[in-house]
Amino acid sequence: MSDNQPSELSRMNAFVAKAPQDNYNIDQYKHQLCRQLPSGQEECLKLKLEFVEMFAEMQKLGFFCALPMDPTKTHMECQRL
Repeated sequence: MSDNQPSELSRMNAFVAKAPQDNYNIDQYKHQLCRQLPSGQEECLKLKLEFVEMFAEMQKLGFFCALPMDPTKTHMECQRL
């Protein structure tokens, strides 16, 4: 776990709290969480967190995360339960 984990988790929680109804993607290679906007565009937040930390936090926030149906995609898609 990173030294700055609490502040990074706070940033992540604030980002999700702005639009909790939106769907999100966790990109493990770019270390970012992206929100899927109604326009089809993305709004992303770069984080100093490991993929597992982002995944666990999204679950705590009430999201279900899974790999997409497209096998060429490497991110996790998260939807609020």
